[in-house]
Amino acid sequence: MSSSDMRYPRPTLLADYVRAGVGAVLCGLPLVLIDVNRWIAAILLAGFVLFAAFIVRTALRQHTRYVLGPDTLCADGPAGSLVEWNRLDRMKLSYFSTKRDRSDGWMQLAVGSAGARTVKVDSALEGFYDIVERAARAAESTGVELSAATRANLRSMGISVAGQEETV
Repeated sequence: MSSSDMRYPRPTLLADYVRAGVGAVLCGLPLVLIDVNRWIAAILLAGFVLFAAFIVRTALRQHTRYVLGPDTLCADGPAGSLVEWNRLDRMKLSYFSTKRDRSDGWMQLAVGSAGARTVKVDSALEGFYDIVERAARAAESTGVELSAATRANLRSMGISVAGQEETV
């Protein structure tokens, strides 16, 4: 297996910047332009801080490339980390629904190996399936215990892990 470079697509990043920017402006402008009572100001300030954090998170994603290799997953960027597949000690695959009927949403994978920070990627990342599949193989070979939710999410992606079948 050769290495693959992966990044979040520009349209996804642009949409995140627009959402965060609009939110920051809508929360920040009233604080600067009008006199609001302190409780409203506290709520607007909290919203502004939240949207500012979202801008920082989006910038980190923009400046990080993920390199999937046969032995490692490298998050090469300002908050980078390296996961060694043969030392994998944690894996969690989560699904976040945007609709009540769970028909739409996104997935997030969190993986880590001994002594390294956890690397989190979501399904907007180009090559997400390849990373999840490689992480599942590593979890299988290192014996990482997977939660029922992670196993169900793997199955929904068409990935099965020996020894991790659902118990009824």
